Amino acid sequence: MRKALLTYLKNPYYVALWVLGLVAVTGFCLLFFWPYRLYDWVLTNKSILFWSEIGVLALMVMLLVMQISHLQSEIENIRRSTTDSSEKAGMYNFYDERGELKLSVKPENVYYIESADNYVQVHYRSANKLQMLLIRNSMKNIEWRFKDMHLVRCHRSYIVNADLVQAVRRIDGEMVLDFENTELPLLPVSKAYNEQIMQFFTN
Repeated sequence: MRKALLTYLKNPYYVALWVLGLVAVTGFCLLFFWPYRLYDWVLTNKSILFWSEIGVLALMVMLLVMQISHLQSEIENIRRSTTDSSEKAGMYNFYDERGELKLSVKPENVYYIESADNYVQVHYRSANKLQMLLIRNSMKNIEWRFKDMHLVRCHRSYIVNADLVQAVRRIDGEMVLDFENTELPLLPVSKAYNEQIMQFFTN
């Protein structure tokens, strides 16, 4: 819940909507449930309060429309990048949240993707060296784009290329994925994904 709250607070649209909503509720309370001491003031300024509330509500509607438009644009970018990916079979194409291609790499060279706040870190091999590229996107979008491929969610913070995992084992009761490569870390498997990972490797 804390992570979700921080996500909302980082979005200026949601912050503005919460502030305007608070102003609107306060204004309506003054209009219809005013305290005795504010009675005369409210009666004197009732029309001003009323039209101010209308203006606040109109601004809230405008912000909602802008946010919906922004989300529709993101969905269209994801749809376009998915179509582009299917046209270029044999490569994993990574796009940012605006739909711009940031990395195109062979599947056998992608090890895992790691969450980093509003970014993802793609860990891959290029020129026989381990590389990392930071892309502004979400793990949810990456998981959705590659849902029919072998990039599998194993943890809230990790998506792994299952084809490159050499061993699934337990350390201190916790399941981990091992690439058997000293350059790469052991990736944890959270309990929420235990069954999914086991089914993938046993089928």
